[in-house]
Amino acid sequence: MSRRRKSPLPTEPVAVTIESLSHAGRGVVHINGKTVFIDGALPGEEVTFLYQARHRRYDEGCVVEIINASADRTTPLCRHFERCGGCALQHMSSEAQIALKQQTLLDNLQRIGKVMPEQILEPLTGPIWGYRRKARLGVRFVIKKSTILVGFREKRSSFITEIDSCPVLFPTIGNRISVLRELIAGMKAFAQIPQFEVAVGDNATSIIVRHLADLAAEDRDRL
Repeated sequence: MSRRRKSPLPTEPVAVTIESLSHAGRGVVHINGKTVFIDGALPGEEVTFLYQARHRRYDEGCVVEIINASADRTTPLCRHFERCGGCALQHMSSEAQIALKQQTLLDNLQRIGKVMPEQILEPLTGPIWGYRRKARLGVRFVIKKSTILVGFREKRSSFITEIDSCPVLFPTIGNRISVLRELIAGMKAFAQIPQFEVAVGDNATSIIVRHLADLAAEDRDRL
């Protein structure tokens, strides 16, 4: 039995008004009864978007133009935001992000736990940037570029975003991405290291280095 050939994606932008925000930070709209998740859109905004993928139960798209912006919209600090998959809400004010996450927690308590809190306290907040203390960073030697990449994977892709720093990661790591790249580039096993895992405490920063081959003594010394 032959597989049904997928119909080509529409090439013209589609105008919509965003209804809500998914837990992954994508705008949600329904077109002809089908859910569409749209990167870069916020609730209440009028936007045009292009389809990126179609599935049986939902579709995916990306904003082309913002016709009427939300009051919660802000300019992302990181120039890699649109491509990097490390975070999803830099285009939304920090106050709105906190409110969204609180509401998500309350929705989950009600929908999954069938309970509601008797009292809701004001959320505890911290720094807007440099707050992320745990992360898994991909490492890859790119033959065509003859370079080492260290960073988060691109959105919905296996490629690693080419970055030198990350404003969301705690500074002991976020400000040293280029240093980590140089570290791996100087090792004999540079092509056999696919991943770092990072954990930052109050007094120390730990990095777990995954390696696919035994490390030579020089590489261990370098680490």
